Amino acid sequence: MPDKRIVIDVKEDGQIEAETFDMQGTECLEELDKLLKDLALETSVTKKEEYFKSGVSSTNTIKVSK
Repeated sequence: MPDKRIVIDVKEDGQIEAETFDMQGTECLEELDKLLKDLALETSVTKKEEYFKSGVSSTNTIKVSK
């Protein structure tokens, strides 16, 4: 079984992008919330197609604006 992971990219302008791997459904959002809740004032969530498929890993991108 692949390891669950989150990749976080902090841009030069302070924008944060995060993507999850090998997580399903709301699990990815819950894990991202644990990591980013104290860092992000505004968030925008883009759910990829995999989020809505049963039994398939999901990935999300969260962009945080100043």
